[in-house]
Amino acid sequence: MGGSDYSAALLAEALKASAVEIWTDVAGIYTTDPRLAPNAQPIAEISFNEAAEMATFGAKVLHPATILPAVRQKIQVFVGSSKEPERGGTWIRHQVSDEPIYRAVAVRRDQTLLNLHSLQMLHAQGFLAETFATLARHKISVDLITTSEVNVSLTLDKTGSDSAGNSLLSESLLQELSQHCRVRVEDELALVAIVGNKIASTPGVCRRVFEVLEPHNVRMICQGASPHNLCVLVAESEAAQVVRSLHENLFEGA
Repeated sequence: MGGSDYSAALLAEALKASAVEIWTDVAGIYTTDPRLAPNAQPIAEISFNEAAEMATFGAKVLHPATILPAVRQKIQVFVGSSKEPERGGTWIRHQVSDEPIYRAVAVRRDQTLLNLHSLQMLHAQGFLAETFATLARHKISVDLITTSEVNVSLTLDKTGSDSAGNSLLSESLLQELSQHCRVRVEDELALVAIVGNKIASTPGVCRRVFEVLEPHNVRMICQGASPHNLCVLVAESEAAQVVRSLHENLFEGA
């Protein structure tokens, strides 16, 4: 995936180029998937950090690894449509002139939520280490994580895991985890990410987002680790409506 993009970025790095152009089937990066929100707008300029967040959380225009060589040398990247070059595209740069709080909304479907409960976690050491060691032995990559005193909730990264095309959570893995905690698995979920800047340090961001999410059952919230995203896990069946509602409120209502 993205082999030609990666090759172009490697050449740009080796040649110390000032820019690299990637021509694909879409006219750059949009504020969300236009198939979900008809009023999605093209983004003229975006930072490397924002583009990486969008790609990680579901945007299909670029895989974050494809432009890593360009990022290392701070080489700006242009993404445009080979079918409609006249429509322009998006410049991805190390520094951008505008850093809005809300840049885009991305969605990643087919998510699995793993809930682990154990009283052994209470004021104890080593539970998380043992859990992650077990997942690593089964070649499972963890994506997002939230914790309480006696519970841990994890979403699993199918891209970074090695399940040989089988279910991520094999019977042997579940049995091993069950030896030291109670396990509950939830499927048919989708991860919706609000991507932007200074999200963790800007007052009012959570209030505005959660007002939109009020009609929906949010299974998990992850915010604070990065200044560039706020993620919520919702039912797969509600994902499209959540994206449309967020986009309408954050981008179309301004």
